[in-house]
Amino acid sequence: MARKKVKKTSSAKLVDDRILVHDRNAISRLNEKRYGELHDNFLSLSLVEGLYLTYKEWIVVAKGNKREGYTTIDFEELFEIVNEINPKLCSKYLVYKDLRTRGYTVRTGLKYGSDFRLYERNNIDEIHSKYLVKVFTEEMPCELSEMTGFVRVAHSVKKQLIVAIVDADGSVVYYNMGYLRL
Repeated sequence: MARKKVKKTSSAKLVDDRILVHDRNAISRLNEKRYGELHDNFLSLSLVEGLYLTYKEWIVVAKGNKREGYTTIDFEELFEIVNEINPKLCSKYLVYKDLRTRGYTVRTGLKYGSDFRLYERNNIDEIHSKYLVKVFTEEMPCELSEMTGFVRVAHSVKKQLIVAIVDADGSVVYYNMGYLRL
């Protein structure tokens, strides 16, 4: 008889626009899988990462403070909080979830003007990402000049630009954008 793998759920705290993990075992486990930003005594997760890890039941998020106490929140409540902070994060979450489910390592792309950096599935220890991902929805149009800027930045840092479009049903379609040399 095969043993069922037991999931280890760790506690985390919602603090402003970050989710913090303080448990050393959880920090080690999540950092090994390339989640969050490692600090001296805690791991800082973005809201998108926190949503995903809550969905996967790897973390349980609490909100509140020391004086008034903390209350645990479920995925739906966290999703609503994230939507109140920034509605665009919900469509970014759908793309993040899809890419992580496909086995990619996904990190922030902020310094490149994109939403995510995407690393190849076969080597998560790579230093440099191969792709930049920019997220749009069907309702959010993008000017051609703006798209040209994204392509130029990606090309200048030797990365390929992937445009992810989230439709009204939450499905994601990917487009590879780049220069074509004739």
